[in-house]
Amino acid sequence: MENKIAQEKIYGFSHIHKEGFSYYLSFFIWPFGVTLAALRHWKSPWSKNVFWLFCIFFGFAFIIAEEGGADSDRYARLFIQYAHSHLNIGELFDSFYKSGSNYLDIASPLLTYLVSRFTVNPSVLFAVFGLIFGYFYSRNIWYILERLDRKITGIIFIYIITFILLNPIWNINGFRMWTAAQIFLFGALPYLLEGNRKRLLWAGFSIFFHFSFFYPFGILMLYILLRNRLNIYMGFFIVTAFIKEIDLIQVRSALMFLPEIFHRKIINYTNPQYAELIDELHQIYNSWYFTLSDDGLRWVIYLLAIFVFVFGRNILKEKKGLTKLFCFSLLLYGFANLSSLVPGGARFITIASTFMFAFFIMLFNAYPEMKGLLLVLILSMPFIFLFCAVNIRAGMDYYGLMLIFGNPIIAALPIEQSPLIIGIKKLIL
Repeated sequence: MENKIAQEKIYGFSHIHKEGFSYYLSFFIWPFGVTLAALRHWKSPWSKNVFWLFCIFFGFAFIIAEEGGADSDRYARLFIQYAHSHLNIGELFDSFYKSGSNYLDIASPLLTYLVSRFTVNPSVLFAVFGLIFGYFYSRNIWYILERLDRKITGIIFIYIITFILLNPIWNINGFRMWTAAQIFLFGALPYLLEGNRKRLLWAGFSIFFHFSFFYPFGILMLYILLRNRLNIYMGFFIVTAFIKEIDLIQVRSALMFLPEIFHRKIINYTNPQYAELIDELHQIYNSWYFTLSDDGLRWVIYLLAIFVFVFGRNILKEKKGLTKLFCFSLLLYGFANLSSLVPGGARFITIASTFMFAFFIMLFNAYPEMKGLLLVLILSMPFIFLFCAVNIRAGMDYYGLMLIFGNPIIAALPIEQSPLIIGIKKLIL
């Protein structure tokens, strides 16, 4: 019996809990409702697997963006192209990591090709995306939840929601980048908090999902070399917040030490014309509240980080794992500030923020009595609420009523869906 319970804790599959089995079965009748009910039992090992199943269903019911520039549209087009081609897997592998090739990430094209051998339905591909993204997503969320020593207060609960929304399931719209982010977090957190060196392999594996993850992985290696240098990292964290300009041509020259296969991507990302195009697209598609929510979250992170640095140093001396996580988060965020000046580099701010919020949640839950903490957390709430609301709104572009009221059987029918936000706008207007 003890061995069975141990296996249940490790793998998260309930072999002995009848309640968990009933949730698995009823999930196929109403996934959304059953998932909400399962979250009430988040301490049970099977609950994260119900959440994982919901991520798979989300992918299956995912509304693929119709704009030509959206990642999901490109994934779907490539999938259909593969499905109607005679490309063999040998030819696909020959195209990986070749000079001038677009394939610098193995995982996404390989998955797309394999699924295309069985179906021409892009929904199946996105279900597979949901399966892979959802596995690491659910494990990262529960990794934090299982390490909370005290009761979850209302404010800590909101911070957990914020962590969940930093890289949510609808980010399978950009499967390559955001799955890599989940995998990197999955590998780095246990190393930083527990010293689990085996999980560093997962952090490195993220590069196969998106080539740009050589950057955060290199920063992790730098941290391992330098170890904890809290004062230096904090100074770097603050100074980089004030750097407003960077010479893209110099960045390009600095990155040319990488293998030739990366040069084409480097030239594209550091092209001044490309930077202007990205700025124009942001101005067209990003409303003021998107910008304010991102800026507000950064202000909160700086406020909390400085607060911990000033008032929490004695606590950090007692918690070596949290100290390592904080130091790495500061270092990663500082480099993310630098990368944000390159087109597309702002995405690393989000990745650094996931580490920051993992740290804040665990520290503030363990030490709620920190002097002045309650006031600081209350001050952060307006910005946190705005960030959560804006990100939930962003997700409404990728799911409809099928996700809320449907199930896998209904979703498999050829029913036309429209994004939930369109229905809401029609009701309001």
